Amino acid sequence: MNLLEMLKKTFAFSVGAAAFSAEKLKQFADEMVSKGEMTSEEARKFVDEMSKRAEEEKKTIQEWMREQLSRMLQQAGAVEAPRVEALEKRIAALERTVTDLRSAVIGKASAEATEAETTETPPVDAC
Repeated sequence: MNLLEMLKKTFAFSVGAAAFSAEKLKQFADEMVSKGEMTSEEARKFVDEMSKRAEEEKKTIQEWMREQLSRMLQQAGAVEAPRVEALEKRIAALERTVTDLRSAVIGKASAEATEAETTETPPVDAC
């Protein structure tokens, strides 16, 4: 299994675990209400607060994973998309410059050849 596949599976697992945890949290709150240890309002607030914390943690983990992936790709010699785009633009500009220069050189050579043909002195008849 390559690194990218491993990261994809890790991410899918963490998302699945978060969904599972949210469902378990709701079940826990419902049990607490049914036992009379928590009111419905307290249970709702508890679930909302825990869900908010879980979402914040998820974002933190996602950012950490993104940073780790970026670091690993850099160490492996991979280039990030914005850098590739910038290099592609530079290459396109250089290609245009080469084409313009080639056209200028060919045009100059053609003009010099034409000028040379018209300025040659006609052969003198030796008769």
